[in-house]
Amino acid sequence: MHTRILTEAFNRIPLLRMGCDRMGTKLINEKIYRISMNDNSEGRADIDIYVYGAKTDSGSGAGMYSEQLNAQISVPLGAHTSVLQTELMGIMLGARIVAEREIGNKSIRILTDSKSALLALDSCMVRSGLVWECRQTLRYATQRNSVELCWIKGHSGNEGDERADEMAK
Repeated sequence: MHTRILTEAFNRIPLLRMGCDRMGTKLINEKIYRISMNDNSEGRADIDIYVYGAKTDSGSGAGMYSEQLNAQISVPLGAHTSVLQTELMGIMLGARIVAEREIGNKSIRILTDSKSALLALDSCMVRSGLVWECRQTLRYATQRNSVELCWIKGHSGNEGDERADEMAK
């Protein structure tokens, strides 16, 4: 009886079939990238990558912009994504482009206005599949580069941040 009710509910309500981001706790004892929580918009690096996550009434998305890489990426993420998930996806976009283009021997800053995403990536305990995947993508980017994740103040007139924001919406 209960199985039939659950089966019918799963068939009628697709949202119930969505996967869960929660995973068993993994302990991390290595730091493969630096994190700066001070507004670091004026710092220097060979490559700056601005990332952004956005959630609106009509959906959510992640965006990435880098002048040095001549790249801008926009990824729609649907209606059921949290703000933190959009921000983490933005950071993954930045790390992924570094890995895919096989960039090496560069100092790279990935700049975001999301302190919560940076804190999640700085934690020694990972319980989220998306945080784990983001860390793994950052691992590839750091194999041949020095990577720093930097917090910047959002909506402060920084052109790179504004372009990434446009990509996320």
